[in-house]
Amino acid sequence: MLELRGLTITTPARAIVRDLTLTLRADEVTALIGPSGCGKTSVLKWLSGILAPPLQATGTLFLDAAPITCPHPVLAYQPQQDALFPWLTIAQNAALGLEIAGLSRSAARARVAPLFGVFGLAGCEDHYPAQLSGGMRQRAAFLRTIVQDSQFVLLDEPFSALDAVTRLHMQAWLLARLAERPRGLLMVTHDLFEATGLADRILVMSASGAILRDIPVPIPPKHRSQAALATLRDTLKTLLTKDPFP
Repeated sequence: MLELRGLTITTPARAIVRDLTLTLRADEVTALIGPSGCGKTSVLKWLSGILAPPLQATGTLFLDAAPITCPHPVLAYQPQQDALFPWLTIAQNAALGLEIAGLSRSAARARVAPLFGVFGLAGCEDHYPAQLSGGMRQRAAFLRTIVQDSQFVLLDEPFSALDAVTRLHMQAWLLARLAERPRGLLMVTHDLFEATGLADRILVMSASGAILRDIPVPIPPKHRSQAALATLRDTLKTLLTKDPFP
């Protein structure tokens, strides 16, 4: 269990997140939604240890009731864009996080090598990002993130840059990977279809940067028809349109 208590994030002009508290389970997909500007991405950046000035933050983070600091190996972060380095091959990009964490280059490459087939990237190891489709680059970014063996994965709008068909394929692909190897996943998204289709619970942030509602999604993903989720999406729309701007 990962627990965040009392996170406040401020700019020189205002607070964008106010006294935010949330918990994440290591086997649960949590979607974080809210109006633009409410601080969703800033929460992920703080958790990953890359929140930069002029933003300032105070808060405490606990893993199984023990305090930890960010960044921490238990957390892996994937930004909105795939963020692959264009001058590195896909194999080099995938192994980079492990090398930064202290593994030798050969050990890092050996760890990622068996996973290219699992991630649908077999034969692409020596390609450069510009040679791959958007969906393949996104899978390479997921490989780089997930191979770090962290208990929790932070995803910021992971499919927003993809076309509608590729997005659906990638969402199904992600659920399949999580079924094979459960992880705690916190995903920022603006897409209510994505949130209700993937998440076990949905956290709704208010425009003032606090958690407005914590809503469970009791239907297993494989049984989630659009009709079954329509009422939930209507509830989310109502919550998001009450106070849409900070």
